[in-house]
Amino acid sequence: MNIKLIKNTAKQKLTGYWGIAIGVFFITLLVSRVAESFLFILAFFFISSPLAVGYQWFHLAIKRQQNPSIETLFDGFKLNYFRNALTNFLIFLFTLLWSVLLIIPGIIKALAYSMTLFILRDRSDLTALQAITESRRIMNGKKKDLFVLYLSFLPWFIIPIVLIFIGIVSIAIGADTVNDGVYLSGMASLIIGYITIFGIAIYLAPFITTSLAVFYDDYVKPSEGSLIQNPLPSTHNSAADHIDLAKRVE
Repeated sequence: MNIKLIKNTAKQKLTGYWGIAIGVFFITLLVSRVAESFLFILAFFFISSPLAVGYQWFHLAIKRQQNPSIETLFDGFKLNYFRNALTNFLIFLFTLLWSVLLIIPGIIKALAYSMTLFILRDRSDLTALQAITESRRIMNGKKKDLFVLYLSFLPWFIIPIVLIFIGIVSIAIGADTVNDGVYLSGMASLIIGYITIFGIAIYLAPFITTSLAVFYDDYVKPSEGSLIQNPLPSTHNSAADHIDLAKRVE
């Protein structure tokens, strides 16, 4: 896998879409936070989950040069709404359960489930559990590559993290020694660090998600007609089949 090629492709695909991509990031952030502040878990399931699906579909459309619009962000509500909401909720639940055991298994599972929302776009016939299972299958042997891709964005945050660390230490020293100068300089460093992180996030959010779409489309997506090698139970199968499938997902 060529990380530089993936990131360069993502930048190329984002040309002409940076403005709308940043706008979509702000809309997603605003709608999710406002909804969750009032409705908590219900908002996560009914609003944030399908919105997250539409967010990834938007960047997949950028990668495929399908001229996405703001409306694309809300496709998760318009196309198979309940399946989309359930899928993202299950990803969150399964990842959380694995993380309760240890952090590392949670990270591994998050990487394994990472292609699920893209799969939902390409395969409207799959159920939530089938899409998650398919993501696990196509990410077999590729999780390390995706992890390295994510790590390649980490250097962007070194400077603001250092500023925040200096700010926290300075505030602690200033408060302990009653030194207003040290305390105020620490507050300034802390504020600058947080503002810098937010500014970087505005740029990196579209960049990272489009890179993820490139990773899916050009590196792990199976060829047409071979998305599922071993047929999974249909949506009309018995409850026992779905219980067995859930065990396979976990």
